Amino acid sequence: MQRTCQWILETTGGSWKGSPADLHRLVRGVSTDTRNIRANQLYVPLVGERFDGHQFVKDAGEKGAAAVLWQQDRPLPELHLPVILVEDTLKALQQLAAGYRAECQAKVVAVTGSNGKTTTKDLIASLLAEKYAVHKTKGNLNNHIGVPLTLLSMPEETEIAVIEMGMNHRGEISVLSKIARPDVAVITNIGESHIEHLGSREGIARAKLEIKDGLSPAGTLVIDGDEPLLRNLLKEESRKLIKAGWETDSDESPEQIEVRGTEGVSFQSRKTGTRFTLPLLGRHNVKNAMLAIEVARYFQLREEEIVRGLANVTLTGMRLETKLAINGMLLIDDAYNASPTSMKAALDLLAEIEPEKEKWALLGDMLEIGEQEEHYHRELGVYAMEKGIHRLYTIGERGRWIHEGAMKAKADDNQALVHFHTPDEAVETLLREGHPETILLVKASRAARLDQIVKNMTEGA
Repeated sequence: MQRTCQWILETTGGSWKGSPADLHRLVRGVSTDTRNIRANQLYVPLVGERFDGHQFVKDAGEKGAAAVLWQQDRPLPELHLPVILVEDTLKALQQLAAGYRAECQAKVVAVTGSNGKTTTKDLIASLLAEKYAVHKTKGNLNNHIGVPLTLLSMPEETEIAVIEMGMNHRGEISVLSKIARPDVAVITNIGESHIEHLGSREGIARAKLEIKDGLSPAGTLVIDGDEPLLRNLLKEESRKLIKAGWETDSDESPEQIEVRGTEGVSFQSRKTGTRFTLPLLGRHNVKNAMLAIEVARYFQLREEEIVRGLANVTLTGMRLETKLAINGMLLIDDAYNASPTSMKAALDLLAEIEPEKEKWALLGDMLEIGEQEEHYHRELGVYAMEKGIHRLYTIGERGRWIHEGAMKAKADDNQALVHFHTPDEAVETLLREGHPETILLVKASRAARLDQIVKNMTEGA
């Protein structure tokens, strides 16, 4: 974003504290963090439960900030840079993003869902980049702060922005959609994440469907065609609806799926007969790819461009990445997040690839899955045994439920079950007992910090 202080003042409806000449000063970007602010950016100090960005305003000035937004209920120190007083700095940040998006010519694709939204965002961006100048959400900056920052970092020449939208509670996606005003909205699936806040899977579905609130009247929805909740809730939808899924009554579905071990998966489009190769682990990623393919077709990419874009995709980190431990064992690192649905999909993948190798899994806590969390964890232990996992390792308070569920379901004496009490114990055991003929899946919610176990196993403690 390159705009004058005058534009920022008018867009936020704030009050100016500075010289009239500084109203014409050009601001080049926005930052909410003085640790990485650059010269000539606007500093937006946010207020959180455990921090207040207003405390660091002098750092922003020393690093060359062009101006600062200031929440008017905070005492204003003497500053040597222009100040725009606003009622709420977060709301002002969102107003700036909405104003900038309204002036840009870029089309916007918004992506939400319980699982797979970051992967699908990356897939869509990779495909569209074959033909267009694309800007996408970095990492998973998908919340009430991340979405505005993503939009404000969008270059003027962007043709399509791919924006990921996450949520914990009702109303959050609605706000983000109204800021981004998407032309295409994608819903990857409805799972169990955040069910503790939303009460039921239908509650989750309704919250995800808030993505329609800012969708253009001429916009298009691309959804998981296998989800009855979405189909039922969209029966009266007047905008174009595209369904992609396993079922053949969807608008698009895959055929002749071939899992190629750690090299990924290939499949054929039922609609066009085109064969695609996806260098990602897991059959479940085929559906994410189908959603991305339908978005690419909406933007009139040729089939050969889609084939090329899928083959070249790069993903945001810690999502089914393969890594080599220092003892030669192959790791599948999926330590970023976890829900019952994504856990089962990862176990499906583990069971399916390279059948000649031993399959081990290290599973930890799944968070924000509501009152039935004990049931979901125990059920996962049963599922791991049914999939024939040779060794199931668990860690964490909730991970013990996985262990106990597996203990009751275990029918094969060759299946081993171990619950770790500390990360160090896990690393020591897995490095001692693992070998090149094993594949280890590592998966849990990010708060479980299994990524540190992966790091110690691949780089050394």
